[in-house]
Amino acid sequence: MNTPHLQPELGSAPGWPLVLYFHHVHPTLEHYTSLTPASFARGVETVLETVGEALPPTAITTDRTKLPDRPTVLFTFDDGYRDTVEHALPVLAAFGVSALFFLITDRSTEASGAGAVADPWQAYLNWDDGRELVRAGHLLGAHSRTHRKLTELDPAACQSEIEGSVEAVSAAQGSTGEVHFAYPYGLVPQQPSLPAGTLGFGTVKAPPVAWSGQPLNIRRTYLPTGAEDDWAALCRGWRDQWWATSR
Repeated sequence: MNTPHLQPELGSAPGWPLVLYFHHVHPTLEHYTSLTPASFARGVETVLETVGEALPPTAITTDRTKLPDRPTVLFTFDDGYRDTVEHALPVLAAFGVSALFFLITDRSTEASGAGAVADPWQAYLNWDDGRELVRAGHLLGAHSRTHRKLTELDPAACQSEIEGSVEAVSAAQGSTGEVHFAYPYGLVPQQPSLPAGTLGFGTVKAPPVAWSGQPLNIRRTYLPTGAEDDWAALCRGWRDQWWATSR
């Protein structure tokens, strides 16, 4: 079904931060949210120059009175693949950007007890990597324990996936604050029982609704792979959408 909200051209709710998501930054992998290191650098530069400055993940809030009075961008990464540290982190550092990394927590635990994995589709960040990200100024988030489709689980199993991943991230991050959550595949269960204060992040499947009105399914979008020449126009569109309402 070709519905408008599935298209990347539709950004966030007007007046709210634009949220971008990536999976891989790798020289050879093909995925709709995977960029080569050079393309990722070009994308970050284009977004910052055209849309607005990067929003530190520690500054995200549903309180409109605390939001910047201009467009901002939150960079997020899903699944916790190792190539994001190897290839994305140097780019983020070069542009002074801090990001939110959503980890599949059981896979991070498994990676902590294993040797190097050659297959980039199976190579995940371990908890030492996660703590290094925190020391570098980034923030960890939860992306379920095993990346199962929460909409296909019974309520108890769904809650185990959510609570277990949130608890693991909180312990690794040494945080007493909120641990934000990204739904696997952007599929939101009927009753997403997230801990109090936790924001829930969807994908392009989510509608562009104000975070204060729908804090458990925040829309994210992406830079289409292989369409670098269209990115500037895409970013101008996102910026224009931000101004499409009075604040």
